[in-house]
Amino acid sequence: MEKRRRARINESLGQLKTLILDALKKDSSRHSKLEKADILEMTVKHLRNLQRAQMTAALSADPTVLGKYRAGFNECMNEVTRFLSTCEGVNTEVRSRLLGHLSTCLGQIVAMNYPPPPPPPPQAASGQPAHLA
Repeated sequence: MEKRRRARINESLGQLKTLILDALKKDSSRHSKLEKADILEMTVKHLRNLQRAQMTAALSADPTVLGKYRAGFNECMNEVTRFLSTCEGVNTEVRSRLLGHLSTCLGQIVAMNYPPPPPPPPQAASGQPAHLA
């Protein structure tokens, strides 16, 4: 049983290594002996970069996205708080830790400071953007 579990883990790490090296455009022959921890760290870093890129792209398409995300997270946090206040049998420490964690996450979301979208082009005397006048 343990042998099969380890084999599955190693197989998945091998696939993950191939995927992450391809995604990062790295030569797999130069990285043949990566440690498991290195593969996982590279993957986490790459996924965080992808998330950041998606958020930046969403913000440039619609600058209200971050505000909507914050509002949705806050609403969800309030719903969790309401649920926990009515739920019997939830350990007080677990409840406090969960709400504390959500508050910390909300603080990080509020602190997000993505660059604002670029300003519109300057207007020419004709009222059209300068590059069209």
